[in-house]
Amino acid sequence: MKEERNTKRRIYNETVKETARRIEEPTRREEVEEREEAVVQQRGEERVSDSSNDEVLEEFLNNIQNEQIDELINNNPYDDIILYNERLADNDGRLIPHRSFTEAEWNEIAGNVEDLVGVIERNGHGARVTMIFGNGFTISNRPFQININNNNINEFLEHLVNFDIGIEEFWRNYDDEEWNLNVPPGALVREVIVESLGLPRRRIEGGFFGYYLKEEWEDIAPLLEKYQVYIRNTIRMNENCFIQCLITSKAFKEEEIESMKSMIHTENISKKNIIKICNKYKFRVELKYYKDEENIKKEVLGNEGIIIPIFLIRWNKSPHYIFNEKVPLTSFFIKNHNEIKEYCNINNQDINKYYLAYEKHNGQYKTKKDRALNVYRALTMLKEQGAFEEITKEDIISFRLYDAEKLKVKLKQIDSNEYKVCESKEHEERKNEEVFYADFECITRGDHHIPFCMVVMDNEGVWNTFYGLDCGKNFIEYLSNFKNPICYFHNLGYDGRFLAQYGIIGIVKKGHNIYSMVIKTFKGKKIRFKDSLGLIPTSIANFKSFFNLEGEYEKEIFPYNFYDFDNLEVGTIEGCWLRENPEWDKEKIKEFKMNLIKTDCLLPNGKFNTKKYCEYYCKRDVEVLRQGFIKFKEMTKKNLDLDCDTFSTISALSYYYFKSKCFNDGRIFEYNGVLRDFIRQAIIGGRNMTNRNIKWKVKEEIVDFDACSLYPSAMKRLLIPTGYPKMIDKPIEFMFEHLMDEQQMIPTNDKFISYFVVRIKINKVGKPRNMPIILKRTKGINEYVNECVEMVVDSIYLQDLIRYQEIEFEAKEGIYWEGEKSDLLSKEIEKVYNIRADMKKNKDPNEIIYKLVMNSSYGKTIQKPILSETKFFRCKKKCDQFWRRNYVDIIYGEPLFGSDIWIVEVKKQLDDFYVPDIIGSLILSMSKRIMNELIYLCEDNNILVYYQDTDSIHIKRNELVGLQELYFNRYNRVLVG
Repeated sequence: MKEERNTKRRIYNETVKETARRIEEPTRREEVEEREEAVVQQRGEERVSDSSNDEVLEEFLNNIQNEQIDELINNNPYDDIILYNERLADNDGRLIPHRSFTEAEWNEIAGNVEDLVGVIERNGHGARVTMIFGNGFTISNRPFQININNNNINEFLEHLVNFDIGIEEFWRNYDDEEWNLNVPPGALVREVIVESLGLPRRRIEGGFFGYYLKEEWEDIAPLLEKYQVYIRNTIRMNENCFIQCLITSKAFKEEEIESMKSMIHTENISKKNIIKICNKYKFRVELKYYKDEENIKKEVLGNEGIIIPIFLIRWNKSPHYIFNEKVPLTSFFIKNHNEIKEYCNINNQDINKYYLAYEKHNGQYKTKKDRALNVYRALTMLKEQGAFEEITKEDIISFRLYDAEKLKVKLKQIDSNEYKVCESKEHEERKNEEVFYADFECITRGDHHIPFCMVVMDNEGVWNTFYGLDCGKNFIEYLSNFKNPICYFHNLGYDGRFLAQYGIIGIVKKGHNIYSMVIKTFKGKKIRFKDSLGLIPTSIANFKSFFNLEGEYEKEIFPYNFYDFDNLEVGTIEGCWLRENPEWDKEKIKEFKMNLIKTDCLLPNGKFNTKKYCEYYCKRDVEVLRQGFIKFKEMTKKNLDLDCDTFSTISALSYYYFKSKCFNDGRIFEYNGVLRDFIRQAIIGGRNMTNRNIKWKVKEEIVDFDACSLYPSAMKRLLIPTGYPKMIDKPIEFMFEHLMDEQQMIPTNDKFISYFVVRIKINKVGKPRNMPIILKRTKGINEYVNECVEMVVDSIYLQDLIRYQEIEFEAKEGIYWEGEKSDLLSKEIEKVYNIRADMKKNKDPNEIIYKLVMNSSYGKTIQKPILSETKFFRCKKKCDQFWRRNYVDIIYGEPLFGSDIWIVEVKKQLDDFYVPDIIGSLILSMSKRIMNELIYLCEDNNILVYYQDTDSIHIKRNELVGLQELYFNRYNRVLVG
């Protein structure tokens, strides 16, 4: 039976290899057929038909679960299990249309993938899933390698669908993390491969204990639970094993443990990251582990403080940290466990009395306290006695540790390591850099883009063109001649894909947007690329009006979809516009033909010089980019005294400006860990809903009434609490009684609490609203309801809940600030606003700088911690080595932008990110208060608000004047302006 199965497997693998060759070389059909025939004749076998091959595959997959992985892999020539291959060629070698799977078919494939990964991991190997995208014609072949322990396949695919979206769509959805294009996976994936990475290389790190104690040993389970060794049905994974060691040591306060816990975002933690924790919290770790089968190595990690003894168990399945101490067990007890257990049952005695038994004399067991074993030795002996069984993947659904977005943050005490004074690092101007501006033009084949034209221009306007399919290579060689080059592209997220293959060593990105990239050529030259779009978030077409550029810039008329390999020099004029989307009208066609004459690109016989015309338009775009960016740089230096070259985004520039002006006086703090995550729960974004969340059909004219500069208005109205917070230890009534007024800066004996953040449980909603402000989060979606829920809110939001919805609630844990408030932010934003207003009135183009700074000012104050990092490898071999060594932390990998370089996304084990998220929370709460004042004024006066978003409402136009009067009478402020 085994021989027959191996024969079928061999036939199947041979068929797969031949199919792969036919896919890769469809034009060499005759050679493929001859090779297939030779294989058949040599073995005296009949050719395997597609149907019989499917039967072999089905039986092969059915039998996988019953086979040892070593045997399975040894008999597979590629060390992988090819799960599915959508054939791209028919028997004649011709490309055939790609088909999409049904939902049921795809779910079956995804299920099979998980089953195969389980087989591999149960045998101690790492498993990698490769999904190959592309139908061989309209979609380029792109392999994505994922670790399904850190990814859901369907969610990963939905994420990838957005890879090639247009930049306008990207910016419209920049902050919408829930946005995904719903494209069926079968429209993308043509092959799924599950492969074994072999036994993982052992790192000095520990994580989840991969074994459970068999039930016959349950009598010693209470002794081992503090080392996270459990019986199967009692497995708990609520703490990282390193944290558990610190808890067991009893050397740390509860708030210190919670703070350290919040830093760790993976189930494993390496020696390198333990050192970081030790140095931050000022303690040391004496780490011991078996260097080989006999010798124990000892290292002391950290620079100062008490020493915590820890042992690293490095068994094949999941290395694990344990607190290194004596456990009340003897080797005699472990070796004679069954006999002692039977003795206790017969004599009705508790077995725990004999944990320290060291011998049996005259039918009695003798015990001695000094015979206790080191815990690592006890666990090793238990393993030798067969007391453990490996935990399978089916036993564990999920064991992710900490995610402040998904778990309720438990704040019990405040640790001083979780706050520090806001400080602005000086940004030095970059000197001796030679600045360039560039752009690619590409041939488009479906989703595959091939650069064929490159124009680069220096700061003085001297330009060079590189034309042809090697334009990127020649461009890099050109920049390599300069000492310290930096080159700007407008949308590096697109152009960067063509540059990475030349030696990328660093990248700063968010989603699919690349802000900066560093390339190191094979000659050792480093070239920096930056994205001007990150600093100037508008299209090149708007630069003339944005920066009041001089000169004529005619409307762009370029047949992008016409260019192909056969017309890069000369093309036919008539019909070259037929593939453009949207279609060209007669007027545009006429202008195009006039442009051919104006640019001297017209040739005889109805032809035009495609190369010259392309270079003209590409050069024109680069010239506009150059002039616009130089103007932008001059403006930021003149108005803000900042060098924009030192920043990657306008948000970073704006944050630095306000941080240095307003948060840098030693009184404002930024936060990390549990404290940061607790405050973050009070950050509530804009409200978007229709009245009562129902559809409305309106026949009368309505107006979209915008709040003018909502966030700057909120900042103007804000006073920022100073100092660091304390735990709330008084009733909530006390907090409100002594809460300072909104515009009160200096505390008094009666009012000295400047701000607080608290978790509340709403017990009653006294006043249901058509547009409520009670937030209910369901699967990551914000829903505003008139229901009793639990929320984390700040004092501003809680006041509004009481004022507008008359809630009754109970307060749980919280934090508060007391003392003076700072008006530096309020004054600075008012100054910036007034300067911009004057400039706008005088039509000064510099006003755009202040507009960008105001609108981007608060984003960095609510920035999330970065929980992953990117690694680059110049070849697949190096990438594979990294996969094997860092398997548990890897999220996914891919060949970067179609090059030979591989990019791997890896989970960061530690989170050491500080942010003044109290400021972001304040700004958002105050902006909502501004909108609440308007919306509930409408509702209380029977003015129907049909719809609201973050900064606008839709009402009937004929009710606007009355609303303005009501608003002034209530708040003594002018509504418009």
